[in-house]
Amino acid sequence: MVSTARFQPLFLAALLWLAAVAGGQAQWLVYELQFTPEADTVNFTSYRSAYLVAPANGGAATLVLTTDEGGRFYAVADSGAKFFLAANAVQRKAAFSALAISGNAQALYTASGALNRSLYLDSPEGPKVLRVAEKLNGRLMAADDESDKGPAADGSIGMIGSALITGTLREDLTGIATGHFTSQVLAVSYIVELLEKYGYAPDEGSAPLKIEVETIQEDGSLIDPSLFPTEALPKAP
Repeated sequence: MVSTARFQPLFLAALLWLAAVAGGQAQWLVYELQFTPEADTVNFTSYRSAYLVAPANGGAATLVLTTDEGGRFYAVADSGAKFFLAANAVQRKAAFSALAISGNAQALYTASGALNRSLYLDSPEGPKVLRVAEKLNGRLMAADDESDKGPAADGSIGMIGSALITGTLREDLTGIATGHFTSQVLAVSYIVELLEKYGYAPDEGSAPLKIEVETIQEDGSLIDPSLFPTEALPKAP
């Protein structure tokens, strides 16, 4: 079987973007993303969803990609995306993008949404009101000529594909990330620990996020079951 986007290193490594997060940033936005593959693809599969953890004022953002194909798995692209403002005299949009190249494989994620919502957040520095996008829409595009691998046993070769990206602001996760965590790595670790609570494990080729501080206490004080409603989660295999 021809290799697919899911296990390509370009979707797992932090080579996508290397911009640093501004020091002291304590306001995070968390978007839940869904990837819907388009029909006109060849030898292409991707992660089914992701969580984007981004600094509210823009900068390097992290993608926590998830799938329930063959089990529940996640992969962390630490600082693997860029979150920014795109504006002119007519409109203002929040946007994120991630570009990856690994060998012959290439992928581009991009999505944006109008700043159509004022969001009140409590932070360690005090209450803040942010102008945010409730929804993000865009596309994932990927290609690999696989000339370095040659045809598979069934004669297939090459990969070309795309998927629609739809994103929704998770106000619950955004509020917890901003209210409790002053660094992005801890905010991301919180998302990862929530996923692990529901049976997700690091995907093949993806190293677990390394942290020194537990973000969820043993008594579960920072875990709200409603953040991941049971009926919305994939059923265990």
